[in-house]
Amino acid sequence: MAGRAQVAEDAAAGVAARVVTLLRAFAEGGDSLSIKELSERLALPASTLHRLLDQLLQAGMIDRAPRRRYRVSAEFSRIGALAARKTGVLRLARPVVEEVARETAETAMLGMLLPQTLTMMFVDKAPAALPLPYPIRMHRARSLLWGATGLCMLAWLGREELAHVLGRGETSPVDGQAPPDRRALADRLARIRARGYAITRGEQTLGAVGMAAPVFGASRQVVADLCLTLPQARFAARDEARFGQVLTARAAALSRLLGCPAG
Repeated sequence: MAGRAQVAEDAAAGVAARVVTLLRAFAEGGDSLSIKELSERLALPASTLHRLLDQLLQAGMIDRAPRRRYRVSAEFSRIGALAARKTGVLRLARPVVEEVARETAETAMLGMLLPQTLTMMFVDKAPAALPLPYPIRMHRARSLLWGATGLCMLAWLGREELAHVLGRGETSPVDGQAPPDRRALADRLARIRARGYAITRGEQTLGAVGMAAPVFGASRQVVADLCLTLPQARFAARDEARFGQVLTARAAALSRLLGCPAG
């Protein structure tokens, strides 16, 4: 009996190791993967991969993609963002987010890039003394195409990522407006890079102003952004320069804490 129990335990450990390896392949791979690509990468037979993928589909960790391919799910990304709350990024960012809220008297947030799905998610928030008349949905994947928080990250991603995001054809969450054409979007992102921050009005939430400045990691790649949101009725023209200065300065400081080289 003891021998059978040990065999069952070893088999379970083997399955767990394969599941972890499979999830790691999705996290580190491209937008989607096929059975053939996974088999070549992991040296596992197609029959084994079919069985593991079925289990992950049922658990909601992956989704089916076109042309018999698979990709990580929104739930997978959500869990990853929640886990990030326990990492150094969140510990380092929390006082910075709180300081932005104190300096501006508005609600400040930390948006995190989800590179596996090329989306973003709010993972921390510091409410200010001035209340918001609309809710902020945390730990929910959002498009990079609409709103300051997404556009801020998209502005510092590469051409391939830009083409992929634009190719999804994500319409406005407010009024269903079609995405801009590539040239118009590229011009807008260039202006964001030149200014150092993004600002939008009513793109993610009707009647709201959003502002965001990029946060970079040790490899100089954008990993997050510092964000502000407030009602348009409370936003004066003179506020943009002051809020933009606060966001860019605090985002640069957080980037340095995350190991981004100076210059």
